[in-house]
Amino acid sequence: MMSKVGVITNQEEFFNRNSKTSKQFFLSQVFYDYINREQILCFASLEGARTILEYGCGTGMSIDLYSKYRNFKQDGVQIIGVDIAKDATKEAQKKYPDFKFYKIDNNKIPQLEDSSMDGAYMVHVLHHAKGHQQIFDEIFRKLKPEGVFFLNDLTSNNPFVKLGRLVFAFVPKFIKSKFSKDDLVVDGKIPEKYKVGVEKVLTQLKKSGFKVEKVGFGHLFCFLIAWFEKFVPLSKFSPIRWLYKALMSFESYLLNFRIFQKRAEVFYVICKK
Repeated sequence: MMSKVGVITNQEEFFNRNSKTSKQFFLSQVFYDYINREQILCFASLEGARTILEYGCGTGMSIDLYSKYRNFKQDGVQIIGVDIAKDATKEAQKKYPDFKFYKIDNNKIPQLEDSSMDGAYMVHVLHHAKGHQQIFDEIFRKLKPEGVFFLNDLTSNNPFVKLGRLVFAFVPKFIKSKFSKDDLVVDGKIPEKYKVGVEKVLTQLKKSGFKVEKVGFGHLFCFLIAWFEKFVPLSKFSPIRWLYKALMSFESYLLNFRIFQKRAEVFYVICKK
């Protein structure tokens, strides 16, 4: 179902279609590490967890990243992923046959018993989902007492991301093709994005019963630089890599101030049941 130019409004349809496309990270390592920095930081909060729920697992890309920093077999970790897109869970199951993946509806996870999980996480799900309070309530129910939950998501306030989404539908195909390999783009179309506000998320988490332990923010102009890098891969050159790292350090400094936190590209929350 299409109601906007260049945007697929049916999230389940989009992510089923997206799961069948080949995605690869062709950005340089400096961008890969930096773009995922907040997610990597949050994974550390699950260090003691052995049973972990991923809400919105997709094809397992977050597990791909997590596996670079934790030996699942050595730690005896069991990950259970759930998603609205059945085709995506099938792809995740192929990659990780020792884990379990389920298609879910209506923000419910009937496949899991209440108070059964040590930890849970969700990455870039809220801006593709409705019923956030229901999602938080359900995750809270599935966690054991003192279970850890973190979320990492896009805010709705960064001007570069806003502008990028506005103009994407109208750019030539050769430009769209640059985004198809590593971004959420299917046949030149992107999924609808719902508004996410940090303060509202914190209020909803607390209403579900969570104790918020840490809130953080990331990136101001990282997306802008990364988009430019797709067309002119300057990070191949050492002086430019140094310059990029300097810009990233400056960005991190700015994010200590509330005025810039309000314009951050991403945020994260770590909490406990």
